[in-house]
Amino acid sequence: MSEIRATPARIGILLNPGSGRVRRQLPALRRIAAALPEALLQEVSGPREIEQALRLWQAGPQDLLVVLGGDGTLQATLTALLREPAGGLPGLLVVPGGTTNMSAADLGARRKPEAALRALDAWLQGAGPAPRRVERAVLRVDGETDLGPQFGMFFGAGAILGGVRYFHRHIRPSGVRGALGPALAFGRMLLSLLGNRPHPLLPAMPARLSTPGADWQDDWLLVLASTLDRLLVGCRPYWGAEPAPVHFTAVAHRPRRLLRVLPALLCGRGAAIAREHDGYLSRNLDTLQLSGPEDFLLDGELFQAREPIRLSSTPPLRFLTF
Repeated sequence: MSEIRATPARIGILLNPGSGRVRRQLPALRRIAAALPEALLQEVSGPREIEQALRLWQAGPQDLLVVLGGDGTLQATLTALLREPAGGLPGLLVVPGGTTNMSAADLGARRKPEAALRALDAWLQGAGPAPRRVERAVLRVDGETDLGPQFGMFFGAGAILGGVRYFHRHIRPSGVRGALGPALAFGRMLLSLLGNRPHPLLPAMPARLSTPGADWQDDWLLVLASTLDRLLVGCRPYWGAEPAPVHFTAVAHRPRRLLRVLPALLCGRGAAIAREHDGYLSRNLDTLQLSGPEDFLLDGELFQAREPIRLSSTPPLRFLTF
């Protein structure tokens, strides 16, 4: 990471009023954002509004775009910026305003929304430190023909979709708030995994996975790909050593030795114990194609796959965090 020195030419703020942390502090966040010098505040609640706001603003490489929301807000912003880039992209100041904020956490964002906006105000007035800069590639996902390519930081197919649906059907209606809800859904999935028996949360996903140098056809438990280093609750389920930006892991349905392998797999130590002949794959890749999945997850948002899914990555983008 490095520190930014020069202040931006213009500032745009995308604030999602429905995001978890934002919703609880909305009046204060509106007040602080509106007081920032020469900042354009836009409240956005979905991809269409984000796209319209960015088209109106037409940010350039000397500008700063503040994304105040959760993983889904950042994913929609990246898609709107990268689908038809008109020139150099603005710096992206990521403020963790959602429920889980997995992308923001891995990029280094540590301050809550109100504290982050106050830090931004102090920097702009020369009274506080500049944000930190980190460059990170972003996933490009082709395969949803109705919406066009999608861009984000974390892709999942297979059992992980069952965990997300379990959260929305059983945990969110119970009133559990904050990151505890996704953590409980993650724990429920782990309990099902430890049984290593057929379970509604763990369906088999027939799929063919293809890279320029390898091809795998099997029934899969899950397929993950990300440009993030750490996922929910700090998991690092990748152990590829290749110099490529996309971390990829696939686990076959009902793999061997799961009880022994799972702890190491979650902590990024799969290389020491997980073997391909037992049903565990992990590589760092430039591209991956999946034929078979009917839907997929990208940064917490569900999409339908209407053709084979192709994963690739962008050049590194400029992210800023406090």
